Amino acid sequence: MKDKLEQIEPYRSLGFDQTRATATEVVMTLPLAGNRNDKGTVFGGSLYSAMVLAAWRLCEEKASAMGKSGDIFVKDSTIEFLRPGLSNMSVQARLSSTPATTRRGNIAFDAQVDALDDRNRVCATMTASFRLLDSAGK
Repeated sequence: MKDKLEQIEPYRSLGFDQTRATATEVVMTLPLAGNRNDKGTVFGGSLYSAMVLAAWRLCEEKASAMGKSGDIFVKDSTIEFLRPGLSNMSVQARLSSTPATTRRGNIAFDAQVDALDDRNRVCATMTASFRLLDSAGK
């Protein structure tokens, strides 16, 4: 499944690296180099991209473990930036609830993502909802 991730341009161009991927947790790294803003800290857009991609990959891993396949889309997300990122970041995604079937027959996933600096301090948190569309693409 990592080859699918490699097809996503921001994953490659922003220097993200997936270091762990299971049905319970996905961890990615985001380098400070190449992702700095005008203040010399991690650019919020780069951090958001890494966080949403980690959560998306987690949903893929969980869907595969459940024997499900299809396209996974982000439905919504909320991010809170808690402190400036002054170093490379570790982005850790975990499911926050058990996946459930929606009334339309899709699978709903809810994820919690934390971005930690090199001192293991949480710099940002995200909650995000994703949908695995059924084969009819509803």
